[in-house]
Order: sequence, then C-alpha cells, then structure tokens
Amino acid sequence: MARKLSIISCLAAAAAVIGVFAGPASPSVSTETPAASPVEYPRPGIPLLDTREHSTDAAVGHGTRAEDIDAAPAASAAAPPAGAAGWPVPSRRSYYLTSSCQQHASAIRQGAAAWQGLTEGGGTPVECRNSYISDCGGGGRIVGCNWGQGQRIALYMGGVSDDALLAAHEFGHDWYGHSSYQCAGWSSAAHVMAPTMCNYRSQGDVK
Repeated sequence: MARKLSIISCLAAAAAVIGVFAGPASPSVSTETPAASPVEYPRPGIPLLDTREHSTDAAVGHGTRAEDIDAAPAASAAAPPAGAAGWPVPSRRSYYLTSSCQQHASAIRQGAAAWQGLTEGGGTPVECRNSYISDCGGGGRIVGCNWGQGQRIALYMGGVSDDALLAAHEFGHDWYGHSSYQCAGWSSAAHVMAPTMCNYRSQGDVK
C-alpha cells in the first residue's frame, strides 16, 4: 500500500514539473478565413442601375429594344447636358469605330461623352448595322447590343430617333445593366440605361 502511494506521489510531482516547463495552455485560434465583403462599385447617385444581370462572356449579348410610344413624357430631356463632363464610372474604357460607323461617328462620339473616362482609340470595336440585330438574342427590334461588357458593340441607328442616346446606352453596358425606367432619356445616367429606346409618334420621331 505504501509503495502504491509512493508511485502516485511521484507521478503527481512529474506532472507538475511538466506543467511548469510547458507553460499555460495556448488559447484556441480559429483557422477560418473571414468571408470577403462584396465589392460595391460606385454608382453615381443612381441606385436604380442593375449590375447583376451582366456577363463578361464575349458570346453573351446584352440587347436593347426599340418601341413606338404615342407621346413623350413632359419632362423628357431631348439631348445630353451641354458641356457636361459625363457621369462617373467604376473604371476607364476605350473604343474605336469600324468603317461601318463612319457616317454616324459624330453621334457615337456624343454618346460616348456621356461617360467619364471613356475615350476613343483601341479597346471595344463598335460596328453599325443596316437592320435590326439578330445575333444578340432576346427577340426582334433589337437596335443595340453589347457583348461581354465591352468585348464588342453593334448599333442599328435606323431603328431609333436618337442616335447619340443609343450609343450612350450601349457604352453604358460596359459597366451597368438596365435601370427601372421605361424609356431611355438624358436626364440622368439611370435614365440613359432604361431597357427600351422609345420612338415617339407625336413628335414624328418614328423611323
């Protein structure tokens, strides 16, 4: 019995010595990586813009329709703000006009000027069609298409009453999806990004 007590005492003493040299137990440290916060690109005072519907796949086209409307809203702006520097965007982009767009170059440049940091020379090729765009998906009367957020752009100027607005809209798809406006217009960036280019019968704008 005395021998057993002696062995137990020795084991207890050994455990105490080990505890002194080992030091206190380290607190548990989590190895989990905290979830990254979603990136929110700056939206220039226009929370109505939808960026979720976009694809950077060059094969995926983002189409814009034309629609004939009886009358324009009373507050609809007919032209981009004079002397404006353009609405701010998340990143700088560039574009160049193919030979098919030479006769529409002035209107396209006016549309490009709606966005800050969008410059001519290299980057996205812009082509002009002679009929509604059939290779963009989404049905008939497609007057503009932007593939892969700026991989390439096609415009059908014969289907709209405002060539510059159509160009501004398609360039806008480099960064943004459609807004909740019904018809595109010039009063704001969100207005430009409405899903439909409306031609107003009462103003003789239908082509």
